[in-house]
Amino acid sequence: MKKQFTAQELGQMTYLSHPVLSPDGKKIAYVASHAEEAGGTFPRKIWLYDLECGNQKCLTVDDYSEKQPCFTADGQSMLYLSDASGEFQVYIRNLHTGVSRQITTLRHGVLRYSLSNDDQKIAFETTLWPEDIENGNAFTEMTPEQKTQWEEELDWRPYYITNLTYKLDDWYGMRKGEFSHIGTANLDGTQPCVLNTNGMEATYPAWSNDGAKLAFYGYPYDGPKGRFAEVFCCDADGNELCQLTSGPMVWPDAAPLFTKDDSCVICNAYPSLPDGGTSLLPYRVNISTKEMTLLLDADDEAVCHGINPVVASRTTYGDFASYFYLSSDGNTLYFLSALKGQTCICSVPVWQQGNAQLVQSGDTDIVGFYLDRNNEIVCIMGSWQNPGDLWYRGNLLTDCNAWLREYAHGQVESIWIKGRDGQTDLQYFLMHPVNQEPGKKYPAVLDIKGGPTTTYASAYWHEFHALAAQGFAVIYGNPRGSTGFGHGFCAGPICWKPEAMEDLLDMVEDAISRGFIDREHIGVTGGSYGGYMTNKLIGRTQYFSAAVTQRCLINPAVSYGTGDQGFIRYGELPKDFTMLDYLEDRAKGNLITYIDNMKLPVLILHGYKDYRCGFEQAEQMFIAMKDRHPDIPVRLVVFPEENHGVTRIGKLHSQVCHLSELVGWFCKYLKGEDTHD
Repeated sequence: MKKQFTAQELGQMTYLSHPVLSPDGKKIAYVASHAEEAGGTFPRKIWLYDLECGNQKCLTVDDYSEKQPCFTADGQSMLYLSDASGEFQVYIRNLHTGVSRQITTLRHGVLRYSLSNDDQKIAFETTLWPEDIENGNAFTEMTPEQKTQWEEELDWRPYYITNLTYKLDDWYGMRKGEFSHIGTANLDGTQPCVLNTNGMEATYPAWSNDGAKLAFYGYPYDGPKGRFAEVFCCDADGNELCQLTSGPMVWPDAAPLFTKDDSCVICNAYPSLPDGGTSLLPYRVNISTKEMTLLLDADDEAVCHGINPVVASRTTYGDFASYFYLSSDGNTLYFLSALKGQTCICSVPVWQQGNAQLVQSGDTDIVGFYLDRNNEIVCIMGSWQNPGDLWYRGNLLTDCNAWLREYAHGQVESIWIKGRDGQTDLQYFLMHPVNQEPGKKYPAVLDIKGGPTTTYASAYWHEFHALAAQGFAVIYGNPRGSTGFGHGFCAGPICWKPEAMEDLLDMVEDAISRGFIDREHIGVTGGSYGGYMTNKLIGRTQYFSAAVTQRCLINPAVSYGTGDQGFIRYGELPKDFTMLDYLEDRAKGNLITYIDNMKLPVLILHGYKDYRCGFEQAEQMFIAMKDRHPDIPVRLVVFPEENHGVTRIGKLHSQVCHLSELVGWFCKYLKGEDTHD
């Protein structure tokens, strides 16, 4: 009999990321991450797969963490980031001798880098404080003793704040005076310099094909638009700085691309669509004229719904080089996308607006991919049964989580129903309980994704499997507001309106109609937007018997200014709109006012350093529940060092505890089985 998946099995997971093909097409480098027992972190190791003989070996030695592999043009060497010196720095390794050499010595390490086509230079992104540049220490690595002293100083020095973007969830709190800079260095480590961007934060540098220019994202705005990026271009020495974009909202999470002739830069942005829909689309920006040309016909959504699928609830770890690439001749853009609950690779012409063409798809989950100079694709691909492995030319190359086959999985169905308007097609997934018996009724859990402009796909998510292993049916779907179903499907604020809530309830009703779910024992959970919707459902309906709200939002009126999304506005306010008007607008439909209706056991899971949905949101819900319902079970579990990504990038012990608490709560209050001491 197969084993049952529990939270403890998270410690066995191996996560693959960042695949790259060698120029001769004979080798693939990739990164594998596996949790260490001591600190609960996930060290990253670079592996090399030989396509000719099928052998693979780990290039990372000792206990170092290494990532972001990049082959040189001749394929003889590999660049990568390693923390061997204490901070992540750029190294180069001769693949024949195995000898490595450190290239950069940035005081606070390198976040990411780009190699020029001639293999002579790198451009890098680093974090620096003003005094690092003023004192000439930007390229002087700290000793362990100096780093300890520096960190102690940061703990007691005051923070001087003049800009609204002084905190982000990714920073686990407030900035301490630092921001991102870009710079360049020769591959031999000589002539390093930090480019002058006129005091503007700069990220994701990318070389032009001739090595004469750099494109990057800059943050030129103050106030509520402080985290709005634009694409900039400059000479390789930092001169002739030029802002290329100023229209649609640029999305800065993958480096921009130069076209083959270096006349244009390709980036991704959110246009203003006629129906108010949301879709991230690729643009070509002319460097001379600054004209932005949309590459993908937004009205043709037969193959894909924009670029970058943003899959929610996916068990993965690590980073990827990009999710869009140019073909070798420069005439075609390849990119990740999503369509109706599936991730796929698509392409679109670069020099004329066209329709997307499907390159690779299936009932699988493409986590990331790489396109080489011969237009060959290597990808990390998984499914609802597997977090992801290395694939090339339709062949499975790795089997990193083979141990999962020893565990029983609940079967998954993809189901389509009609919305209440009789016209909208809705997709949801139904994971059956493990070892389901005919004629038996089972408790169920509705699991709501975060986002909301994300999608559920055929991806592995440990939360579902742990619940199914304990005898729960798991219902998870794509209500209105989700991506991959046309931009009109997520038009305007529909995800916050009654339609999205109705969609979720209709999915549950349809699942019940299948005959094996016990209507009297249904729970609900979700994180971020899913936590908000969990609160909404238990406040406005009496449908559920237990709830677990994760990193939730319950009182938008007082979230203003307390998290990194609390002040950002994506549109201009009317001139006569007062602060009172603004706060009242945020308070409309405030979920904490429904606390008297929440008469069911509630578990609240939240990271203390969550700056997306601030910890005070969890506190308000806990206190209100305890105050109004003293006899109803309520439990608040706080993860002291974790941010909003606790279930994805949190330390192993936090992830295990988080999942154990969630499953245990539903076992106790839906099945009557107490798993806590």
